[in-house]
Amino acid sequence: MATFRISQDQENRGPNVRKTQQEPSQQQRRAVLGVLNKNTNRVPLQKPQQDTSSGDENICPKQKVTSQVFQKAPFKIHEEKLIEEKAVVLRDSKDHVSDISSKLKSVDLPGAVTSLHRQPLQEISVRHDFFEEDSTGGSPMSLDRSGILSTPVKQKSKSAQELLLDVDEYREEIYLYLREAEARHRPKPGYMKKQPYITYSMRSVLVDWLVEVAEEYHLQTETLYLAVSYIDRFLSFMSVVHSKLQLVGTAAMFIAAKYEEIYPPEVSEFVYITDDTYTKKQVLRMEHLILKVLAFDLSVPTTLSFITSFSASYGLSETTVFLAMYLGELSLLEADPYLQYLPSELAASCIALARHTLDQEVWPDDLENVTRYKFEDLKPCVCHLNETYSNASTFPQQAVREKYKSNRWHNVSLLTPRTPALC
Repeated sequence: MATFRISQDQENRGPNVRKTQQEPSQQQRRAVLGVLNKNTNRVPLQKPQQDTSSGDENICPKQKVTSQVFQKAPFKIHEEKLIEEKAVVLRDSKDHVSDISSKLKSVDLPGAVTSLHRQPLQEISVRHDFFEEDSTGGSPMSLDRSGILSTPVKQKSKSAQELLLDVDEYREEIYLYLREAEARHRPKPGYMKKQPYITYSMRSVLVDWLVEVAEEYHLQTETLYLAVSYIDRFLSFMSVVHSKLQLVGTAAMFIAAKYEEIYPPEVSEFVYITDDTYTKKQVLRMEHLILKVLAFDLSVPTTLSFITSFSASYGLSETTVFLAMYLGELSLLEADPYLQYLPSELAASCIALARHTLDQEVWPDDLENVTRYKFEDLKPCVCHLNETYSNASTFPQQAVREKYKSNRWHNVSLLTPRTPALC
């Protein structure tokens, strides 16, 4: 059976008893650990001499020996010698590089060979405006100049519309799609005959008011064209009383702004511009009705979109484009006779009349190839545009003329029609 030994208090026993218990037999003593590192120089053990002067009889002689051994062989790290050796190596390497450079100077070698041995690095003064090209041409690396601050190169800037339409490989397919879409979503030319409560003059007043709204809120011109297109398409199917015509125009402008603008005005703004004639609920209900009648087909080409497309394809001047846009907005005021023409045909006629007014060739072959319209096909529409252009100053609605009097549009509304006329 296992036995248990109870440890007793050793302080109350005599020194002889403690000595006999602390000195085990030679068989029970632990062997001294061997040398851990053969490279370590140990001092040989010596027999200890008994120190009779010390009165401490309890200190083991073996502890005295080990303390003497470690005192005689302390461990030292010679750091100063290592630093001095590194400094000598660095000096030698610098002297070696200087010897090589001096030898290369004395020998006439090609530049491509001498460039391989570079001088020690020095501070480089970098110029942020431009970087000179390496005349040696021996560098295997090419410099990425995308992030370098350099003097900008003056190039012909393109407008956002030109960049959007700058797709030569898809231009023909896009044009064919627009021609198909304009025929599918065009309003009925004679819808006003079936409207018992409104007339063409009421529509002209509404469009003139929408021009002022677009200028007041700095809306895009395309937003105005879309709003008039939504109004004509809605009135082609729905009969509207006189008191609700402005509500239809407000809701149509609200839809066009949300479709075209980045930051469209809120519905409360459209309620405000009607002088609180209609409530917010009425505007939203009319918006829902217009979207339902139009079947949410809002992506329709307008006269402005074709003018922009023809301008990007042919490269018309800004004055010509602005004058064509002015003629296109004058045509918005009159539903009759311009609803009988497609937007592409009306846009081509506006460009032809604008070029004639600015004393340019009316219809060159390149424009005929771009638009796929012959000038003989455009003559009826050009004649109506010329009449509207000549009588624009006598119209009761002058918002379009006031808009294009500004320098932003090159004051094209101040130009007089050229005589003789095209028709």
